[in-house]
Amino acid sequence: MSAAWTLDVAWPSTANSRVYDLAQLMYTGIPHHPNHPPYSFTLTKQHGEVMYPDGVSAAAEMITTGGHVGTHVDGLAHVSRLGQVYGGVDITAQQSYPEGMKEVSVHELAPILAPGHLVDATVALGRQLTPADGVGAELLEQWFSTRPRPKPGDVVLVRTGWDQLWTDNATFLGTNSGAPGVTLSGAKWLTDHGVIASGADLVAYEQTPSPALEVHCHLLVDNGVLIMEAMNLATLAADEVWDFFFVATPLAIRGGTGSPIRPLAIVAGGAA
Repeated sequence: MSAAWTLDVAWPSTANSRVYDLAQLMYTGIPHHPNHPPYSFTLTKQHGEVMYPDGVSAAAEMITTGGHVGTHVDGLAHVSRLGQVYGGVDITAQQSYPEGMKEVSVHELAPILAPGHLVDATVALGRQLTPADGVGAELLEQWFSTRPRPKPGDVVLVRTGWDQLWTDNATFLGTNSGAPGVTLSGAKWLTDHGVIASGADLVAYEQTPSPALEVHCHLLVDNGVLIMEAMNLATLAADEVWDFFFVATPLAIRGGTGSPIRPLAIVAGGAA
């Protein structure tokens, strides 16, 4: 299979750029949503086990992971309402355990290349967030009142400070306490501004608990806006990089509903 996309996106004009890695480190024991299997890693060969001539050897590993574990993107087949996904596709008739999703599979997604914007809710509120804090339209409007506003085709990333809790599984997941996140009014603000994707430093993107996944439904099902979760936005925020060029792409997983990604923020000129 081969694929090509034509994207009308202006690339940073200078060769002198600074690149920020927005992915969380993957290792056995990372937090994972209880609906998804854990990530695991093991070497399958150590150096010295299989020898080639002249003392040469090779090592290799095996990883197992769910498509929604670690820093990842939610594809359009991830969430449905009344059996339908974005575009009115009846996904219940287009799925099977061995083949996955026969429509709107994650391997069909175009790479995400777009101007990006970071919203740091800890800066906007002047404090650390709690599970009671939602990122809604009012906060987004306030943030962008003094900064370049997102345009149609842009990406908006939201930082709650939860990225610094990555090694504290219980708190990061918010299984018992909930977690902050984007609210429905915030999601509607984003779609009103025409964003093509949004991400956050959270396992579920939206404020939890959220029994009906109303933000996922609004973005994925109603508007075809991709969601990226479990991002590491701390370094970007520490350098006060609010605007950048964003790059991310899923793995070509046929039938997949989501995929690990390694998103990058590129700052032209090499300085924040």
